[in-house]
Amino acid sequence: MAEKLIKRRDIYWVNLPLFDKLGEENIRELRELQGRHPGLVISNDEQNKFSPLITILPLTSQIDKIYPFQIFSEIKGRKGVILVDQIRTIDRKRFGDKLGELDMDLMVKVESKIHFVLALKS
Repeated sequence: MAEKLIKRRDIYWVNLPLFDKLGEENIRELRELQGRHPGLVISNDEQNKFSPLITILPLTSQIDKIYPFQIFSEIKGRKGVILVDQIRTIDRKRFGDKLGELDMDLMVKVESKIHFVLALKS
């Protein structure tokens, strides 16, 4: 079976690693997302073509408060938050079904927030 072509700006269901070695009482206190969530691909297409690892930003539908390092999104009618502060590089085997593609205007905002989070100079 051929590997799927995963591209920058694509949004997929991804299975984020579970941190089960920390002990159940500690897992409940963790802030990073675990389990199945939408993930926005931010790594470049050349890397995505050849590497077994893909860099993503997870999304969540839990909107308590939106911080300066997060972005409100609405994808296929579902409201959520892009968690720019939780950049992850995961194996392509963790990718499930494709949910869609982020529009360019919102991707520009994502790139700006990545600069903010990583304190990159423009």
